[in-house]
Amino acid sequence: MGEDRLVEIPRNDWEEWRDLYKRDWPQHEIAFNLVQNYIDWSKRDRKIKDLALYSLNGSWRENGTFVIIDRIDLYMYTLDESLDTLRRALELVDWDYYYVSIMCEYETLLYNTFKKLNVRVSIARPNIMYFLPKEEALKLNPSVPEGLQVGPLQPYHAKIINDLWPHRETGSEFSLERLIRWNPSMGLFDKQGDLLGWCLFTQPGVMGSLGVIERRKGYGKIVVQAFAKRLAEMGFNLYASILVENEPSKALFASVGFKPIKDVTWIRNCERKFVEWSSGDKLEFN
Repeated sequence: MGEDRLVEIPRNDWEEWRDLYKRDWPQHEIAFNLVQNYIDWSKRDRKIKDLALYSLNGSWRENGTFVIIDRIDLYMYTLDESLDTLRRALELVDWDYYYVSIMCEYETLLYNTFKKLNVRVSIARPNIMYFLPKEEALKLNPSVPEGLQVGPLQPYHAKIINDLWPHRETGSEFSLERLIRWNPSMGLFDKQGDLLGWCLFTQPGVMGSLGVIERRKGYGKIVVQAFAKRLAEMGFNLYASILVENEPSKALFASVGFKPIKDVTWIRNCERKFVEWSSGDKLEFN
């Protein structure tokens, strides 16, 4: 048996790779959506900077295991119930760099990897994944007050959203603008066209970055209902990842009909050298 290595999955294989996650639908739908997202994005840009889609030793057909690194975002998944191939793949990631492990379902495995490789955790944020079937979302009837309107966001809205986003960091405005340019989005606007509320559609097909200019106006619910219905019309089931302690957001999505389905965690590691994207922790480097 040769030495393990991370091998990029060839673009010509992505459709076959994506279809592995059709089994037991919709159990692996988020993994399916994630690969489909990069299939769609590759049609816009064949050489997306700072993007790598890895398997372990090219064995994705056998185990559905992947590690995707997109700028600082890190996604992981496997169909291997033993988790062995994912464990081996994670041990090959260059953890000298700062990453955000997005909606991680393998918290114990990742922490064991960090312990083995002496990687520090910067912050871990437990979330609850919420789900609404598209059949239910199609029944939604958003009530938009007179003088307001809903519609897609524009690229220039990224700066407004980023400036108000509690999770903003180096490069996050670019990431938000890319989502607005390349994925569906929803905004709520007044009659002058000024932005009042927004929601984006992230790489794994999850509603994210929900925000409003002014709270307690009902703007968030309008945006969620309108966006959920629009995405359902496009054929998507609906998902949202919500911080465990964010009671208002949990109540909002529950009021629309979303139900909690599983726990996930957003995990940021500390970089181990001086790099462009950093955790923000006060670290000393040579």
